[in-house]
This record gives sequence, C-alpha cells and structure tokens, in this order.
Amino acid sequence: MTAITIRPSEPVELDPSDKRVVQFDWDAENLAASVTITSVFTISVVTQIGATALTKDNPSLLTGNRKTQVRLDATTATAGDEYLLANTVTTDESPAQVKEQSIRVLIRNR
Repeated sequence: MTAITIRPSEPVELDPSDKRVVQFDWDAENLAASVTITSVFTISVVTQIGATALTKDNPSLLTGNRKTQVRLDATTATAGDEYLLANTVTTDESPAQVKEQSIRVLIRNR
C-alpha cells in the first residue's frame, strides 16, 4: 500500500472499496529546524448518504516527527459521501504553536 502526500487544497477521491494512507508534510509550514510536533486527526461529515461513515486508523508521525500520516477506510462509507479530514499539530516550542491542515475526502465509485 503506497501512501500519498496531499496538499490541503486538493480533494482526495476514494472508491468505497479503498483503504488508503494519506500524509501531511509539515516541513513546508515554516517550522524551525529543531521543532517537533504532536498530531491529532479528526473527520467531520459534510454529506453522509449511508448509515456508516469514513473511518481512520494507524495515525503516526514520520520523518523525524515532521510528516504525519493516517489510513482512511472508505469501506465503511457510501458513494456520494463527503468528509473533511483535519490534521492539527502542536509544536514543542515555548509558547507552542497550533496549526491545522484539512482536505475534503470524496467517496466516488470508480
């Protein structure tokens, strides 16, 4: 399973049979070289057709704690659903910074 690094402005389309790893690259976010981050992923419903929703698992930090990833499981969603996946990070600086990137996830039959 290959991971894709996404840009916040680009929506991700998943087939209802997909389980895909997506990554956010925080190195491009003007962080000082010595800063590390902690990460939280959330999924919000924009449109939900079926009774079940998009799920996520296996969140992790990569590349010296500067890249984050999560696996999205579209098998729990329905074609026509739309979600907002947000990744919020907190830096270990003093005072800490909190930054967020989000993308739209569209469930489409391919």
